[in-house]
Amino acid sequence: MLRMRDLGNVDDGGSWEKLKNEVEEAVSDDKSQMLRALTERVFEGLIRRFASAKPKGEKKKIMIIEKKGFKLFLGSGTKRRQANENEDDLITSKQKKQKTTGNNNEQNQNLNLLKNRPIVELTALGLEPPPDLPQEFKKHIKNLGGTEIKLVIQKFIQVSDLKRQQCRLSMPLNQVRSKFLSEAEEQKLANKETIDVTLVEPCLRLSQVKFYWWRIGSSNSYIFRGTWKDVVKNNADSLKPMAVVQIWSFRFGPKSKLGFAMIKVRDGEDGHLID
Repeated sequence: MLRMRDLGNVDDGGSWEKLKNEVEEAVSDDKSQMLRALTERVFEGLIRRFASAKPKGEKKKIMIIEKKGFKLFLGSGTKRRQANENEDDLITSKQKKQKTTGNNNEQNQNLNLLKNRPIVELTALGLEPPPDLPQEFKKHIKNLGGTEIKLVIQKFIQVSDLKRQQCRLSMPLNQVRSKFLSEAEEQKLANKETIDVTLVEPCLRLSQVKFYWWRIGSSNSYIFRGTWKDVVKNNADSLKPMAVVQIWSFRFGPKSKLGFAMIKVRDGEDGHLID
Protein backbone atom coordinates (compact mmCIF):
# COMPACT_ATOMS: atom_id res chain seq x y z
CA MET A 1 0.00 0.00 0.00
CA LEU A 2 1.37 3.45 -0.89
CA ARG A 3 2.16 5.52 2.19
CA MET A 4 2.49 9.28 2.44
CA ARG A 5 6.26 9.23 2.78
CA ASP A 6 6.50 7.17 -0.44
CA LEU A 7 4.93 9.97 -2.48
CA GLY A 8 8.29 11.71 -2.67
CA ASN A 9 9.52 8.86 -4.87
CA VAL A 10 6.67 9.18 -7.37
CA ASP A 11 7.49 10.89 -10.68
CA ASP A 12 4.65 13.45 -10.81
CA GLY A 13 6.51 16.35 -12.36
CA GLY A 14 7.19 17.96 -9.00
CA SER A 15 3.55 18.36 -7.96
CA TRP A 16 4.03 16.58 -4.64
CA GLU A 17 7.07 18.65 -3.62
CA LYS A 18 5.28 21.86 -4.58
CA LEU A 19 2.24 20.91 -2.49
CA LYS A 20 4.41 19.95 0.48
CA ASN A 21 6.30 23.25 0.36
CA GLU A 22 3.05 25.24 0.22
CA VAL A 23 1.75 23.43 3.29
CA GLU A 24 5.02 23.83 5.20
CA GLU A 25 4.90 27.60 4.59
CA ALA A 26 1.24 27.84 5.65
CA VAL A 27 1.47 25.94 8.94
CA SER A 28 3.80 25.89 11.94
CA ASP A 29 6.59 23.42 12.62
CA ASP A 30 4.09 21.05 14.29
CA LYS A 31 4.51 17.84 12.26
CA SER A 32 1.10 16.42 13.17
CA GLN A 33 -0.64 19.61 12.02
CA MET A 34 1.40 19.63 8.79
CA LEU A 35 0.55 15.96 8.15
CA ARG A 36 -3.15 16.59 8.65
CA ALA A 37 -3.10 19.60 6.34
CA LEU A 38 -1.24 17.62 3.66
CA THR A 39 -3.70 14.75 3.93
CA GLU A 40 -6.61 17.16 3.64
CA ARG A 41 -5.19 18.81 0.52
CA VAL A 42 -4.49 15.45 -1.12
CA PHE A 43 -8.02 14.19 -0.52
CA GLU A 44 -9.55 17.43 -1.75
CA GLY A 45 -7.59 17.05 -4.98
CA LEU A 46 -8.67 13.46 -5.38
CA ILE A 47 -12.33 14.31 -4.90
CA ARG A 48 -12.20 17.25 -7.30
CA ARG A 49 -10.67 14.93 -9.88
CA PHE A 50 -13.36 12.33 -9.20
CA ALA A 51 -16.13 14.92 -9.55
CA SER A 52 -14.74 16.39 -12.78
CA ALA A 53 -14.70 12.93 -14.36
CA LYS A 54 -18.50 12.66 -14.10
CA PRO A 55 -20.46 12.86 -17.39
CA LYS A 56 -21.99 16.23 -18.18
CA GLY A 57 -25.53 16.71 -16.90
CA GLU A 58 -25.21 14.00 -14.25
CA LYS A 59 -25.94 15.20 -10.76
CA LYS A 60 -22.91 14.99 -8.50
CA LYS A 61 -23.36 12.91 -5.39
CA ILE A 62 -22.17 14.13 -2.03
CA MET A 63 -19.15 12.20 -0.82
CA ILE A 64 -18.20 12.02 2.83
CA ILE A 65 -14.59 11.27 3.74
CA GLU A 66 -13.28 10.82 7.26
CA LYS A 67 -9.55 10.47 7.87
CA LYS A 68 -7.31 11.11 10.86
CA GLY A 69 -9.30 13.78 12.62
CA PHE A 70 -11.08 15.63 9.83
CA LYS A 71 -14.21 15.15 7.78
CA LEU A 72 -14.89 16.44 4.29
CA PHE A 73 -18.31 16.96 2.76
CA LEU A 74 -17.68 17.49 -0.93
CA GLY A 75 -20.34 18.29 -3.48
CA SER A 76 -22.54 21.09 -4.68
CA GLY A 77 -23.26 23.61 -1.92
CA THR A 78 -21.41 21.70 0.82
CA LYS A 79 -18.66 22.83 3.18
CA ARG A 80 -15.81 21.11 4.95
CA ARG A 81 -16.22 20.55 8.64
CA GLN A 82 -13.97 19.34 11.43
CA ALA A 83 -14.55 15.94 13.05
CA ASN A 84 -13.27 14.10 16.08
CA GLU A 85 -9.53 13.68 16.56
CA ASN A 86 -10.08 9.99 17.26
CA GLU A 87 -11.59 9.10 13.88
CA ASP A 88 -9.01 6.73 12.38
CA ASP A 89 -10.74 4.81 9.61
CA LEU A 90 -11.37 5.95 6.10
CA ILE A 91 -15.08 5.89 5.40
CA THR A 92 -16.43 6.71 1.99
CA SER A 93 -20.16 6.75 1.41
CA LYS A 94 -22.43 8.06 -1.25
CA GLN A 95 -25.70 9.64 -0.37
CA LYS A 96 -28.52 7.39 -1.50
CA LYS A 97 -30.87 8.85 -4.01
CA GLN A 98 -34.25 9.41 -2.44
CA LYS A 99 -37.59 9.14 -4.13
CA THR A 100 -39.20 12.49 -4.73
CA THR A 101 -42.50 13.40 -3.13
CA GLY A 102 -44.04 13.63 -6.57
CA ASN A 103 -43.08 10.06 -7.43
CA ASN A 104 -44.42 8.79 -4.09
CA ASN A 105 -47.71 10.60 -4.61
CA GLU A 106 -48.04 9.17 -8.11
CA GLN A 107 -47.37 5.63 -6.88
CA ASN A 108 -49.91 6.04 -4.06
CA GLN A 109 -52.52 7.35 -6.49
CA ASN A 110 -51.97 4.39 -8.83
CA LEU A 111 -52.23 1.98 -5.90
CA ASN A 112 -55.47 3.59 -4.71
CA LEU A 113 -56.93 3.48 -8.21
CA LEU A 114 -56.11 -0.22 -8.48
CA LYS A 115 -57.54 -0.91 -5.03
CA ASN A 116 -60.74 1.08 -5.63
CA ARG A 117 -61.33 -0.06 -9.21
CA PRO A 118 -64.11 -2.55 -8.28
CA ILE A 119 -65.92 0.19 -6.34
CA VAL A 120 -65.67 2.58 -9.28
CA GLU A 121 -67.02 -0.03 -11.69
CA LEU A 122 -69.82 -1.04 -9.33
CA THR A 123 -70.78 2.60 -8.87
CA ALA A 124 -70.98 3.04 -12.64
CA LEU A 125 -73.40 0.09 -12.72
CA GLY A 126 -75.60 1.67 -10.04
CA LEU A 127 -74.60 -0.97 -7.46
CA GLU A 128 -73.11 1.41 -4.89
CA PRO A 129 -74.33 1.48 -2.24
CA PRO A 130 -74.95 -2.27 -2.56
CA PRO A 131 -78.52 -3.54 -2.94
CA ASP A 132 -80.03 -5.04 0.19
CA LEU A 133 -80.34 -8.78 0.77
CA PRO A 134 -83.42 -10.07 -1.13
CA GLN A 135 -86.39 -11.06 1.04
CA GLU A 136 -86.36 -14.68 -0.11
CA PHE A 137 -82.79 -15.05 1.19
CA LYS A 138 -83.63 -13.28 4.44
CA LYS A 139 -86.49 -15.75 4.93
CA HIS A 140 -84.26 -18.71 4.11
CA ILE A 141 -81.61 -17.59 6.62
CA LYS A 142 -84.29 -16.96 9.24
CA ASN A 143 -85.61 -20.50 8.77
CA LEU A 144 -82.12 -21.75 9.58
CA GLY A 145 -82.19 -19.70 12.78
CA GLY A 146 -79.71 -17.25 11.29
CA THR A 147 -78.83 -13.92 12.92
CA GLU A 148 -76.10 -11.26 12.66
CA ILE A 149 -76.46 -10.95 8.90
CA LYS A 150 -73.62 -8.90 7.39
CA LEU A 151 -72.51 -8.06 3.85
CA VAL A 152 -69.00 -9.47 3.45
CA ILE A 153 -68.25 -8.56 -0.16
CA GLN A 154 -69.79 -7.49 -3.45
CA LYS A 155 -67.59 -8.59 -6.34
CA PHE A 156 -67.35 -9.46 -10.01
CA ILE A 157 -67.08 -13.16 -10.75
CA GLN A 158 -63.73 -13.85 -12.42
CA VAL A 159 -62.90 -16.62 -14.85
CA SER A 160 -60.54 -18.04 -12.22
CA ASP A 161 -63.51 -18.36 -9.83
CA LEU A 162 -65.17 -20.74 -12.27
CA LYS A 163 -62.32 -22.96 -13.45
CA ARG A 164 -62.64 -26.55 -12.30
CA GLN A 165 -58.88 -26.88 -12.02
CA GLN A 166 -58.70 -24.09 -9.44
CA CYS A 167 -61.96 -24.99 -7.74
CA ARG A 168 -62.24 -21.95 -5.51
CA LEU A 169 -63.92 -18.57 -5.10
CA SER A 170 -61.67 -15.77 -3.91
CA MET A 171 -62.76 -12.81 -1.78
CA PRO A 172 -59.91 -10.25 -1.67
CA LEU A 173 -59.47 -8.82 1.82
CA ASN A 174 -59.18 -5.28 0.48
CA GLN A 175 -62.77 -5.59 -0.80
CA VAL A 176 -64.24 -7.05 2.40
CA ARG A 177 -66.77 -4.66 3.93
CA SER A 178 -67.50 -6.05 7.42
CA LYS A 179 -65.78 -7.70 10.35
CA PHE A 180 -67.63 -11.01 10.56
CA LEU A 181 -65.16 -13.47 12.11
CA SER A 182 -64.77 -14.24 15.80
CA GLU A 183 -61.32 -14.04 17.38
CA ALA A 184 -61.16 -17.84 17.52
CA GLU A 185 -61.98 -18.09 13.81
CA GLU A 186 -59.38 -15.45 12.92
CA GLN A 187 -56.76 -17.36 14.88
CA LYS A 188 -57.71 -20.59 13.17
CA LEU A 189 -57.32 -19.03 9.74
CA ALA A 190 -54.02 -17.43 10.78
CA ASN A 191 -52.80 -20.93 11.61
CA LYS A 192 -53.70 -21.98 8.04
CA GLU A 193 -56.59 -24.15 9.20
CA THR A 194 -59.89 -24.40 7.36
CA ILE A 195 -63.39 -23.83 8.70
CA ASP A 196 -66.35 -25.92 7.55
CA VAL A 197 -69.20 -23.55 6.71
CA THR A 198 -72.72 -23.74 5.34
CA LEU A 199 -73.36 -21.86 2.10
CA VAL A 200 -76.77 -20.81 0.80
CA GLU A 201 -76.24 -20.92 -2.96
CA PRO A 202 -77.82 -18.47 -5.43
CA CYS A 203 -80.36 -21.20 -6.23
CA LEU A 204 -81.14 -21.41 -2.44
CA ARG A 205 -79.63 -24.87 -2.20
CA LEU A 206 -77.52 -25.58 0.92
CA SER A 207 -73.91 -26.73 0.55
CA GLN A 208 -70.97 -27.39 2.85
CA VAL A 209 -67.76 -25.71 1.72
CA LYS A 210 -64.28 -25.12 3.11
CA PHE A 211 -63.47 -21.56 4.16
CA TYR A 212 -59.93 -20.38 4.70
CA TRP A 213 -57.41 -17.60 4.23
CA TRP A 214 -55.02 -17.66 1.30
CA ARG A 215 -52.30 -15.48 -0.18
CA ILE A 216 -52.67 -15.11 -3.97
CA GLY A 217 -49.72 -13.28 -5.47
CA SER A 218 -49.27 -10.09 -3.46
CA SER A 219 -52.84 -10.02 -2.13
CA ASN A 220 -54.66 -11.82 0.66
CA SER A 221 -58.07 -13.39 0.17
CA TYR A 222 -60.71 -15.44 1.88
CA ILE A 223 -61.47 -18.59 -0.11
CA PHE A 224 -64.38 -20.98 -0.63
CA ARG A 225 -63.09 -24.37 -1.69
CA GLY A 226 -63.95 -28.03 -1.13
CA THR A 227 -67.20 -28.59 -3.02
CA TRP A 228 -67.06 -25.20 -4.75
CA LYS A 229 -67.01 -26.85 -8.20
CA ASP A 230 -70.40 -28.37 -7.38
CA VAL A 231 -71.73 -24.91 -6.43
CA VAL A 232 -70.60 -23.61 -9.83
CA LYS A 233 -72.32 -26.55 -11.54
CA ASN A 234 -75.56 -26.07 -9.55
CA ASN A 235 -75.67 -22.38 -10.52
CA ALA A 236 -74.35 -22.44 -14.08
CA ASP A 237 -77.07 -20.04 -15.20
CA SER A 238 -76.02 -17.46 -12.60
CA LEU A 239 -72.28 -17.80 -12.03
CA LYS A 240 -70.73 -16.47 -15.23
CA PRO A 241 -67.71 -14.23 -15.83
CA MET A 242 -68.33 -10.62 -14.79
CA ALA A 243 -71.57 -11.41 -13.02
CA VAL A 244 -71.85 -9.39 -9.81
CA VAL A 245 -72.43 -11.39 -6.65
CA GLN A 246 -72.74 -10.65 -2.97
CA ILE A 247 -71.54 -12.84 -0.11
CA TRP A 248 -73.40 -12.35 3.19
CA SER A 249 -72.39 -13.90 6.50
CA PHE A 250 -74.69 -15.00 9.30
CA ARG A 251 -74.64 -17.00 12.55
CA PHE A 252 -76.90 -19.93 13.32
CA GLY A 253 -77.35 -22.83 15.73
CA PRO A 254 -76.60 -23.14 19.44
CA LYS A 255 -72.83 -22.76 18.82
CA SER A 256 -73.28 -19.67 16.64
CA LYS A 257 -71.81 -21.45 13.66
CA LEU A 258 -70.61 -19.39 10.70
CA GLY A 259 -72.69 -19.51 7.53
CA PHE A 260 -72.78 -17.63 4.22
CA ALA A 261 -75.32 -16.77 1.55
CA MET A 262 -74.38 -16.00 -2.05
CA ILE A 263 -76.64 -13.83 -4.18
CA LYS A 264 -76.29 -12.80 -7.78
CA VAL A 265 -77.26 -9.16 -8.24
CA ARG A 266 -76.27 -8.68 -11.88
CA ASP A 267 -75.86 -11.12 -14.72
CA GLY A 268 -72.51 -11.19 -16.45
CA GLU A 269 -73.85 -11.49 -19.98
CA ASP A 270 -77.03 -9.49 -20.43
CA GLY A 271 -76.52 -7.08 -17.53
CA HIS A 272 -79.97 -7.75 -16.12
CA LEU A 273 -80.30 -6.55 -12.53
CA ILE A 274 -81.72 -9.25 -10.26
CA ASP A 275 -84.27 -8.14 -7.70
